[in-house]
Amino acid sequence: MHGMKSRSTTLFISLFFVLILGSSSCDLINPEEKIPAFIRIDSISVNSAGHGNNVNDIVDAWVFDNEQLVGVYELPAVVPILHSGDVNIRIRPGVKLNGQAASRWKYEFLQDFLGTVELFEDSVINLNPTLPYKDGAITAWNEDFEVSSQQSLTITTMSEAGVVIVTGAEAYDTKSAKLSLPLNLNFFECKANQSFDLPSGGASVILEFSYKGNFPFVVSVISTSPGGSVQTPILQVNASDEWKHIYISLTDIATNYFTAEHTPVFGYIRNEDAPDEISVYLDNIKLTHF
Repeated sequence: MHGMKSRSTTLFISLFFVLILGSSSCDLINPEEKIPAFIRIDSISVNSAGHGNNVNDIVDAWVFDNEQLVGVYELPAVVPILHSGDVNIRIRPGVKLNGQAASRWKYEFLQDFLGTVELFEDSVINLNPTLPYKDGAITAWNEDFEVSSQQSLTITTMSEAGVVIVTGAEAYDTKSAKLSLPLNLNFFECKANQSFDLPSGGASVILEFSYKGNFPFVVSVISTSPGGSVQTPILQVNASDEWKHIYISLTDIATNYFTAEHTPVFGYIRNEDAPDEISVYLDNIKLTHF
């Protein structure tokens, strides 16, 4: 009888510990879920004071919670934050580089939004920041075609037509540049009327502009050094019936030809699929670097 009592006591203690450990392991496997707070970001605007107009195509928000990356969110977005109370929130603007949806890039010339935001569980706060440029950002070329005496596009020697400044419904805003060819002409090319000394060593260099048109065109760069000039195609921009804004990286060109000065070029060649009149429009051109 004594032995049976001892075994029963041992079994009871063992079951007790199994239940305790089982309960603890369940808590570890299924911890209590935190209720997030939410930040809604509909848009990010630009304060371009000293850098031309505010036209942009910021499509992403890089969101940080207490300096930890929460994620990259396509705008508009509702972002869950697993902290409440006073929370340190950082928002960085993002764009599609070279017009590619798969190539998202933090637009590093703008300042971040950084602030302490009071958040509450299961509630939404709206943040739509307007971001100025960083102090070290340089907009080396800025052209919106509003001042006729300062237009900074000129045709190359091979171009069969000139740049026309249009107004009204054809223009993005008040005035825009039209690069067009009638049916009997085949080649158009224009360039900036100055060259630029761009930083090398992998420093970011971005050419951005607004465009539309009924035919694709190519953005290239003429790099000129004491040893001569070379023209390098950078990107073919597809036709678009509506105005779009694009960001093109010139970082590799500036690094590969680090002793040269660089001139952006826009052009196209008629092919059998071209419309009778080819019309390409440009506006809001900026060339920015540090």
